[in-house]
Amino acid sequence: MQALIPYNPNGQQRAPSGRRPTVGLHWRHYLLIVLEHKWVALISFLTVLAINLIYTYHQTPIYRATAALEVASETMKVLNIQDVLSTDTRDDQYFNTQIKIMQSRTLCEQVVQTLRLDRNPSFLAYAGSQGDLAGALQGRLSVVPERNTTIIDIHVDHPDPKLAADLATGVAQQYIKQNLEKKMLASTDAVRMLSEQADEYKLKVKKSEFALAEYRQRTQSGEERQNSVVDKLKDLNNSVTQAQKARLSAEAEWNGVKALLDAGRSASEIPVIMNNSKVSELRKQLNDKQITLAVLRERYRNQHPSMVAIQTELNEISGKLTSACNDAINALQAGYLMAKANEEILQKALHEQEQESMEMDSKQPDYNMLKRNAEADRQLYDSILTRIKETGVADKLQSNNIRLIDPVQVPGSPFKPQKGRNLAVGLLLGVCAAFAASYLLNTFDDKIKTYEDVDSLGLPLLTGVPHIDLKDASQNGRVLQADPHSISAEAFRNLRASISLKPEANSAKPLLVTSTAPGEGKSVVSANLAIAFATNKQRTLLIDCDLHNPVQHHVFPADPDKGISLYLTSNVTLQEVVQPTNVPNLDVLHVGSIPPNAPELLASDRIRELIADACQQYDRVIIDSPPVTAVSDPLVLLPYVQGVIYVIGFGKIRREIVARTMQRLRECGAPLVGVVMNNIDQELHGYYYYPYKYSYYHKKRKGNGAA
Repeated sequence: MQALIPYNPNGQQRAPSGRRPTVGLHWRHYLLIVLEHKWVALISFLTVLAINLIYTYHQTPIYRATAALEVASETMKVLNIQDVLSTDTRDDQYFNTQIKIMQSRTLCEQVVQTLRLDRNPSFLAYAGSQGDLAGALQGRLSVVPERNTTIIDIHVDHPDPKLAADLATGVAQQYIKQNLEKKMLASTDAVRMLSEQADEYKLKVKKSEFALAEYRQRTQSGEERQNSVVDKLKDLNNSVTQAQKARLSAEAEWNGVKALLDAGRSASEIPVIMNNSKVSELRKQLNDKQITLAVLRERYRNQHPSMVAIQTELNEISGKLTSACNDAINALQAGYLMAKANEEILQKALHEQEQESMEMDSKQPDYNMLKRNAEADRQLYDSILTRIKETGVADKLQSNNIRLIDPVQVPGSPFKPQKGRNLAVGLLLGVCAAFAASYLLNTFDDKIKTYEDVDSLGLPLLTGVPHIDLKDASQNGRVLQADPHSISAEAFRNLRASISLKPEANSAKPLLVTSTAPGEGKSVVSANLAIAFATNKQRTLLIDCDLHNPVQHHVFPADPDKGISLYLTSNVTLQEVVQPTNVPNLDVLHVGSIPPNAPELLASDRIRELIADACQQYDRVIIDSPPVTAVSDPLVLLPYVQGVIYVIGFGKIRREIVARTMQRLRECGAPLVGVVMNNIDQELHGYYYYPYKYSYYHKKRKGNGAA
């Protein structure tokens, strides 16, 4: 069994599909779809346009009045109290909030009361039967901010232009009034809140200051006391430091002298003692006397009175020097002991002062906390009093940052309906409806109409034959003779060329021409294909094997007694039943008398002999068989033919039926050559199938006529 493999023009195989193949379509193809369903498209277009016009001209004229509000920035703040009431008018959130307020039901109710709309007949006439006046105003109100500005437009739509202007003005004025009242109310609330807080903080100040005074008196603490203790501690600390330095210096000096004395050094030779003024003076006197003694010793003897006197003075000075050294040593020791004692006294005083300071520090945190609380309460209380005093001035400075830019004008022309715009929209919607209806019908129409539909069947398209519209319908099968310069005639020449260029088709002598159902034009294709071969100087035999509804005897008039039925039921030869035509090289074998048992006759051996004899005597043998779905005759003839040409009537048969029929032929081993699309609607699809040839032949025929 041969599977149905769809044909792809690019040489690739595709799986069969029940849907129309998807291809890149030109805009002319879309227009072709609309033209194909032009009446549906026109009715859809006119229906939508009529509905649009009826709706437009039956609408009540609506007028729109606009109030433009400027939402300016807040004025410069003069007093601190204005910080409480400030807002950032440049914020989008602020703008959106104001828009919602303008559209609020509360504001609309206030406008209804202010303008007494419950007594206004013009407003009540369009307010509805439920009596919701605020809701009716809300429905006619729209608020739109202008981009890149601080302006908000309030639109009110109403059939009465004067009332629309009054409503827009009323909404704007009521909103301005409400905004100012909100600010005044906020100021009053701020004053009330501050007054309550002032009373509260006044009590707090009293309590905190009393607690601070009581603690200071009880603990003898305070800034003065703390500062005095700190200053005294600082002075003692400095004194102790100086005493330590003095003691260390005296101790070092004394220890050095003591060490030298313990080492056996003479006191008069110790540098510290030698630096003593008295010791230094006595050492100088002693040196002078020793020099004098040395000089006198060179002159006198020891017993000389001068020598004795000098010696006596020398001994006296030496004794004084020894006594002065001892005094200096004692002075150093006394100085060290005094410095040590002074340090100990100052250390004791510093320790006592530190104890007092530590005791003071332990009390200071509580004191500081009480002091800070008192100061904070006092500052808050003073600030509240200041703001309360400023509020009286702030109320006088209160201004509204929202104003009506211009008086609202009474609209002179309706806002709705916009007839020109509605007409344009209606035309556009009508066109869309026309295209939509056409495409919808085209989507549900699955009949074969395009070359792409044929490609999806898996067979090549041999040619497309346009609708033949000759005055005499019997001449359709001989269009190559009746109108040789027509597009239809050229289509059959293309069919002949396509078969000749296909090796497997060109070598097939018996070519069977069939279709899916009756009325697709297979007999017209068979006759014209036979004429095309005959005019190409090929001896051709056209066999009409449609034993149920023969047609070829109308195309080629002949003897009604001679035909294939006579051949199959008697022993006549092929030459005895074949009849010549007025087309050179073309003979026709008609059906003759219609037999009652056609399938049995076609299944006999005589049909095989007939086709074999015909193939020996003729260059081309064309067999016009019945439709496949009508009778089983084409399937009976398949074993005796070498090629099958399948004719599909344009827009006549559904793709699914054709696909199943061709699948059946394949399963029976039919040597399918290709497809001929017949009877193409030239009015709607001529440009799609014959974009060049139509104009070419039109000009040619026009020229021939002129000649």
